[in-house]
Amino acid sequence: MSEAATTAVELPTTAAVRGVLEGLLGRDVVPGPGPRVTGDDAAGTVAVYTRGAETVGLLALDLAGSAILGAALGLVPRGGAEASVEDGQLSPLLAENVAELCNVMAPLVPVAGGGHGRLGSVHGSGEPCPTDVADALRRGAGRLDLVLDVAGYGRGGMSLLLT
Repeated sequence: MSEAATTAVELPTTAAVRGVLEGLLGRDVVPGPGPRVTGDDAAGTVAVYTRGAETVGLLALDLAGSAILGAALGLVPRGGAEASVEDGQLSPLLAENVAELCNVMAPLVPVAGGGHGRLGSVHGSGEPCPTDVADALRRGAGRLDLVLDVAGYGRGGMSLLLT
């Protein structure tokens, strides 16, 4: 087997994403194919996963995805998520919850040689992500683009990329 074959990493499956989110949130999450979330909208959330000094993956949530996941994690009523979307920015509580959710999702970011990435940074709530991260999120290949339907909360977009 070649070295390239032994070090290749694959994107997680939709079922793996569903399993992590349902386990964390304690409610049904139905993922389906969705449009790219690019991180160009500073109201959303972008998590950067690292191994040492190297970026190994990115997770981008649109504003709706950030709001519903943050609300579901913190057991905030659906109206709290809807208010953040109407305001065009996450509340501090929802931003804190979604950052914690990004940390728990690190096992979905595999790295060559085994293991997974670690959460390096989270950008969102009106803070634009760094240019190199935004550029990487526009890439067409090596990504999983989903719409998440979270029971009792609604739908939002998520993209996961391996770098």
